[in-house]
Amino acid sequence: MKEPKYWIARLFVILAIFLLLLAMNTVRKWILFRIFGIPLTGRVVSFVSRGRDRYQVPLLSFEILVEVDGKEHRFPTNLHWNRPPYRIGDSVPVRMMRVSQNELTFMWDHLEEYVTDGFFVLVIGLVLLVMGIGFW
Repeated sequence: MKEPKYWIARLFVILAIFLLLLAMNTVRKWILFRIFGIPLTGRVVSFVSRGRDRYQVPLLSFEILVEVDGKEHRFPTNLHWNRPPYRIGDSVPVRMMRVSQNELTFMWDHLEEYVTDGFFVLVIGLVLLVMGIGFW
C-alpha cells in the first residue's frame, strides 16, 4: 500500500458503480411494470409497522390485498408514513406481472414507490463517482 489515496479512490469508484447499477435496476423494474404490468385494483387491508421516526412516532406502510383468478394475494408497500394516505378498505391501483406461469409479482401503481428510490441512489452514486475520480 504505497498510496492510500488510490485505494480510497478505487473504493469510491467501485461503490459508485454498484449504486449506479442498483439505481438502473430499480428504475428498470418500475418501467417494466409500467409497460408490461396488468392494471388491477387492490384494497388496503392492514398497516405494517416500519419502526419509528426520529420523534418516536410510529411509521406505517400498508398491505394491499389483490384477488386474481379466485386467489387472494397480499403484499406490503415500500413507502412508509406517520399517516398513510389511504385507510383500511380503500381501493388502490395495482399492477401485476407474471414472472413465470405460477409466480405473480405485484406493485402498488405509484410513481414514488420505485423511481424516487432509484433517483436518490443514482445521485449518491454519481457524487461518489466524481469524488473517486477526483481522488484518483
